[in-house]
Amino acid sequence: MSRLIYRKGMILLQVLVMSVILSMIAVMVMQWVLGRYIVAARTYKSSTTKVRAQGYSANLFCTPAAFTGAPVGSGSVTDSEGKTVSHGSAGTKFTITSDEDQ
Repeated sequence: MSRLIYRKGMILLQVLVMSVILSMIAVMVMQWVLGRYIVAARTYKSSTTKVRAQGYSANLFCTPAAFTGAPVGSGSVTDSEGKTVSHGSAGTKFTITSDEDQ
């Protein structure tokens, strides 16, 4: 009888060890996947911000005011996604910023 109890205890111990090992593997895989997702999301946001700012500056410089030498001044534009791109000029320096840059 004691041998049967010993055998059941060993099986339970093996099941416990295997479940702990499998759960640790699952946690490591999920951390890896989440890390990849975060890197991809940051890269996507960074590239869309740069493209949006470049497109906005190209549109701004293609206006007739840019060719006549009139001061452009400063202002901001909000697109359909709720993202704000602002521009400003001080002398010969022209800056464009986006709310996604912060």
